[in-house]
Amino acid sequence: MIIPTRDDAEVIERARREPSAFAELFDRHAPALHRYVTRRLGDSLADDVVAGTFLVAFRKVRRYDTAQRDARPWLYGIAANLIAKHRRAEVRAYTALARTGVDEVADGYADRVAARVSTGAGPRRCASCARPGQQGLEGLTRVG
Repeated sequence: MIIPTRDDAEVIERARREPSAFAELFDRHAPALHRYVTRRLGDSLADDVVAGTFLVAFRKVRRYDTAQRDARPWLYGIAANLIAKHRRAEVRAYTALARTGVDEVADGYADRVAARVSTGAGPRRCASCARPGQQGLEGLTRVG
C-alpha cells in the first residue's frame, strides 16, 4: 500500500492551524539545508544558521504562497540571506580590526584574565594552600 505524502504547501497550510505540524517541514529539509550552509560557512556555524532559517520560516509561515508546492526555494532563500548577513557582520568586524588594531574577542579575553588576576584570585588560592601553622599569607613571598 502506497501512503500518499503531503507536499510542502500542504504541510504549511496545516502548520498555520497546528504549529507543531511545522516539524514535518524541518524533518524533511533540515539535513540538506545543513549541508548547504556547512559548505558555505563551515560546520561550526551551520547549526545556528539552519535553526535561524527555520525560525524565520516559522514566523513567516502565514505569508508563504501555497501556490508554490515546494518550500525548498523559500527555505534556501532565507538561509542565503542569513549567510549573507553573517558575512557582512564578519567583514565589518575585520574592517574594524584592521582600522583600530583592537580585536574585541582576543582583547576582551585578555582583559577578563587580567581583571581576575588583579582582583586577588591568585592570593586567595595561595592563602588556602598555606602550610599548617601559617596564618593567611604569612611566609609567602611575592613573585615578580
